[in-house]
Amino acid sequence: MEQLTKRNTQASGKKKKKTLRPKRKHKQLYGTSKLEEDFASDFLDKLGVEYEYQYEAKDIGRFYDFKVKDGPIIEIQGSYWHGDARIYEEKDLNQIQRKNMRIDEYKQKWALMHGIPIYYIWEKDIRENPKMVMDELKRILYIEDKKKETATNKRKRHVNKIK
Repeated sequence: MEQLTKRNTQASGKKKKKTLRPKRKHKQLYGTSKLEEDFASDFLDKLGVEYEYQYEAKDIGRFYDFKVKDGPIIEIQGSYWHGDARIYEEKDLNQIQRKNMRIDEYKQKWALMHGIPIYYIWEKDIRENPKMVMDELKRILYIEDKKKETATNKRKRHVNKIK
C-alpha cells in the first residue's frame, strides 16, 4: 500500500486541507503550586491584602511568589523542595534542594539590594500552625496597627480645619 505524501495528494487533484493548531495561550514562565494557591486564598485574601502573584524581577529573570502592594515580598518555601532545616540535615540535601537554596539566596540578595524586605514562610508552618502564620502576616503587614490606629482616630473628636 502506497503512503500518501504531500506530492501524492496534490497529484491526485485533491487539495489537502491545512489544519491550523489553535494558538497557545501565554505559557506561565514560572510554575505555581497548590501550596501557593492555598496560601493566597487562606491568608492574603482573607486579610484583604493587595498583592501581585508571581512578581518578576526582570533584571535577574526570576520570579517571587507574592509582592504585597507597597510592601514586602513573600516567598512560600516547600519543605522538600527548599530543604527545610527542621526536617533535612544539610549533608542529606539532594542536588535539586541545593540548587533551590542557591537560587533563594540569589533572589534574597536582589530584593535586599532594591530595598524590598523579603519574608519566607515554610510549608510546615502553613500546614501545622496556620494561626501563627496569620499572626506573623498581620505583624509583617502592620494590619493590627492600622486597625488600632483607625479605631483610635474614630474615637477622637474631629475638628473642622477649614477656615
